[in-house]
Amino acid sequence: MARPVILYVAVTLTCTGVLATACSGAETQDVLLGASGSSSSSSSGASGMASSSSGTTASSSGASGTSGNAGTCPAEEEPNDDEDEANTLAPVRCGTLSRRDDKDYLTFRLRPETRSMAINFTGRVRLRVDVAGHDSTELTPDDAGKVPFVSGGEYFIEVSPLTESNAELAWRVQLVEN
Repeated sequence: MARPVILYVAVTLTCTGVLATACSGAETQDVLLGASGSSSSSSSGASGMASSSSGTTASSSGASGTSGNAGTCPAEEEPNDDEDEANTLAPVRCGTLSRRDDKDYLTFRLRPETRSMAINFTGRVRLRVDVAGHDSTELTPDDAGKVPFVSGGEYFIEVSPLTESNAELAWRVQLVEN
């Protein structure tokens, strides 16, 4: 009977070693990010994108709707149609663009201990990310820009329709800080 016990212990140690290998050594734990993109340019969504620059990653599944990571997603609060009325992204926010010219704004400030960040989003939307002292960065489901990493900087995100449409467009934006 000792043999099955030894075999069980060996299987347990092998599985633990594989898990540690999958999670160790990376600044961004892609397997834990929940969006379909990763820090390389691969994606499992119909049209996804990923970008990595200066400790920043952005990814999108390209799907419409507000599904994604488990948990609740606070709805946008109107009005949020310009930077002065931007909703706080802490760390996730969902919303709907109701017409072609509708734009929603989000804002966030990185925690002082943050070493890297990721901006994940879903929906057929375009994100324009602004932070003082840097050019605007555009993120779409098909094309990743390079978002500057500015510790303590105030960021603004403009969410707008990717294409002209009279249909309502649901979106979800998540900030992941590491």
